[in-house]
Amino acid sequence: MSKRRWSKFWWQDYERDPALRLCSLAAQGLWMRLLCLMHEGEPYGHLCVNHRPLQSRQLALMLGVAERQIARLMAELRDAGVFSTTPEGCIYSRRLLRDKAVSDQGAAWGRTGGNPSLKAASQTPASSPPSTQPTGVGEGLSPPHKHQEAEAESEADCTLTAFGPNDDVRLHLFKHGLSFLQKATGRPERSTRALLGKWLKMLHDDAACLLAVLAECAAFNPAEPVSWIEAKVRARVAELVQPIAHPASTSPHAQRLAAWQNVPDMEGV
Repeated sequence: MSKRRWSKFWWQDYERDPALRLCSLAAQGLWMRLLCLMHEGEPYGHLCVNHRPLQSRQLALMLGVAERQIARLMAELRDAGVFSTTPEGCIYSRRLLRDKAVSDQGAAWGRTGGNPSLKAASQTPASSPPSTQPTGVGEGLSPPHKHQEAEAESEADCTLTAFGPNDDVRLHLFKHGLSFLQKATGRPERSTRALLGKWLKMLHDDAACLLAVLAECAAFNPAEPVSWIEAKVRARVAELVQPIAHPASTSPHAQRLAAWQNVPDMEGV
């Protein structure tokens, strides 16, 4: 049994995982049960017991479902790219291994007095004014950890729309907009670049308009950011291509009707 009795679980990351959302609800439920097993696995994060990979028959016995159903749902998770496998064929969770590496690094820093970079930054120069904080309060503590959502909102407000009249808006889009889209969707850089290029082409190369849509997405925080942005972009395109009625192209009778429609209703005055 694993020595880790608990671990941090980012519900927002689980909900936004694009690969997992492509799977059926039954496959998503199976993945949650597998995460519990991998949290107790040896080695940590691997779907195994005592360093032996679990097979479909063993999973069926442990979870109380038919082996055929386990095999079908596991194939669905594998095809969607939800999990990875070792060269020996053992299933493991990439996220659990990353979280373990971060936890182990933090524990190693804790044994030596904290993060070396934070310790160096906390040293006050001799020429700086004395701190107003009372002596001994918060001494040796690392700065408080920012919440993930607050950090994302501040980044969106400060980077997506922070460009001046002399800046290259297109370069700004493919720097800060690309970074935001990668974090929001979890997609690789190549895929997100293709999405930005597609939406930019739809908007007739209006990078400022696309940046505004991305800023709206960051503020609204939808569950499906790609579909949400796609709908917003199509709505902007529809606004741009609305036909404009020219007086010369309409009949005199239609022009008179249009003029009367603009006259306010004076009944009862």
